[in-house]
Amino acid sequence: MNFKEMARRAESGPMMEAKDFLIKKVASNVMQLTGKYDIRWDGKTLVNLDDDLADRCWQAGRELLLSSGIYSMNSRRVIELEADEVDNALRFAPSWLVLGQGKDQVTIYHRNVEDRRLPFVFGGPFNADVSENMFVKLNEAFAQERIIDSLLFPGYLKQLDGQIIRPTSGLASRAAVLYGQWSREAVRRAGRPGMPITGHAVMGLNEIACTNEEWGLRSTDPRAMVLISELQVDDVTLTRLAYYIAYGCPIYIAFTPLIGGYGGGPEGTAIVAVASFIASVMLGGEIVHIGPQHIKFKQQTNQHSLFLASLVNQAVARNSHIIATTSHTTSARPGSEQYPYEFTALVLSCVTGGSNITGPRPAEPLGFNNVSPLMARLFAEVAHAGASMTREEAAPVVEKLYQRYKDNIDLEKTPRGKPFEELYDLESLQPDPEHRALYERVKEELKGLGIPM
Repeated sequence: MNFKEMARRAESGPMMEAKDFLIKKVASNVMQLTGKYDIRWDGKTLVNLDDDLADRCWQAGRELLLSSGIYSMNSRRVIELEADEVDNALRFAPSWLVLGQGKDQVTIYHRNVEDRRLPFVFGGPFNADVSENMFVKLNEAFAQERIIDSLLFPGYLKQLDGQIIRPTSGLASRAAVLYGQWSREAVRRAGRPGMPITGHAVMGLNEIACTNEEWGLRSTDPRAMVLISELQVDDVTLTRLAYYIAYGCPIYIAFTPLIGGYGGGPEGTAIVAVASFIASVMLGGEIVHIGPQHIKFKQQTNQHSLFLASLVNQAVARNSHIIATTSHTTSARPGSEQYPYEFTALVLSCVTGGSNITGPRPAEPLGFNNVSPLMARLFAEVAHAGASMTREEAAPVVEKLYQRYKDNIDLEKTPRGKPFEELYDLESLQPDPEHRALYERVKEELKGLGIPM
């Protein structure tokens, strides 16, 4: 199976309305497969310790994809798949990739359950709204954290030259060019000119404008696409895929299975998530990113999401060599104590399950630049420490952390935090004393909980 054939089927497959696909193909099949493969959650477990459950979840997810296919939203057609096509794609999916250039070249690997190798860290603004005057400084502050392997989604430019950007306008193309130039300038200033930048700019129409080997995003930089919930793809993603596969970029596909959506609870949504992992590979994904999103809480550190991330990553790690990574979207915001508690809980649940890591970010940022490079450092340090832990060791730590923040995951109640310019000295690009003290205090707390930082 290659992209040419997937694109052809997106134009020639059986026609169906989106609602019918989601109800008759996804929801109905999930209900049957949950019972057939006995996928259950006890309502308490946050870190899965049942290998057989993970294997059954993989089989259920594979069967769901074969029975449902992938829905092409704009053509309203179903991309149907055969079992041998799926198995062949999984066989030839890469188990490692080299990213970046020169002395800054790095390798990302498929990780196994309780893999002792350090997880790859995607860290950066993670698509936060970033103001024009802070774009380079903020990304330089992330890139100077050597523990981060790839600068992640350098940020959205919503305004430029005092004007709000219309997504398909000429101004959007100019913003895309500057996105490429400023991102490259940021990693150069940080002394890492070949550091891989995982990114996309504005819209499919304008995004190509940020691609340039000299000053922008290069063929060695992962380019990010999105598989829309659940098991749907649109023309923007297919357009991006067509260009970046031809250009030779590593393909990074993200998806967010919605707990409480068409998959139902965490059990059914776990099946959808496995199917989405495989669907991403079918579309050409080489690095696949799961965002274990909850439709009610709108974040990824609630108890349902913790279990889902743990179970699904183990299913993928045990039954394929897909390079997996997990996003970390919290209720709390940078500058608050709750923020690291939340992302630490999710880091431990997914790293011990075989995932790399992406993030962190707040689910509902307040204004521009609501990110912290120092917290990205702590995020990475926790992930490195987590690689030396077993699931049995991680489980009680995740439970203790969850108890600390579980009553404050409502986005209206959660701590507000601060933007980058109130957490850092903008001349030295070092965290201010208060923010550094928070980092050091929380790090000692995490050590005390048993994380070998």
